[in-house]
Amino acid sequence: MNKMIHEYKCTHSFDGDNDYDLVITYTYNPGSPPTGASYSSGGDPEEYPEIDVLTITVDGIKAGLQQWDDVIESERLYNEMSAHAVDCIADEQAAAEEYRNELRRD
Repeated sequence: MNKMIHEYKCTHSFDGDNDYDLVITYTYNPGSPPTGASYSSGGDPEEYPEIDVLTITVDGIKAGLQQWDDVIESERLYNEMSAHAVDCIADEQAAAEEYRNELRRD
């Protein structure tokens, strides 16, 4: 599957007191289950979902190194970005299916 670029908007507190508006641009690879052995292959191990963050802005300004690290290391943001990407993929698949159905009706 090709990696798609997603944009996730949220708020995050770096200091525990103040919330900042974040825009995170990232790619998401959903991974794949392991495949069993076959005549021509010994099988492939499971691939875990993967997020690659491309850009981060904090209140409209490019994130600094410490902010970048805080976002990358945040399990909450990772989980939210994963869920966001899965929802985006499902929406795009539904739209593609609807388009195919419209073509069949015409």
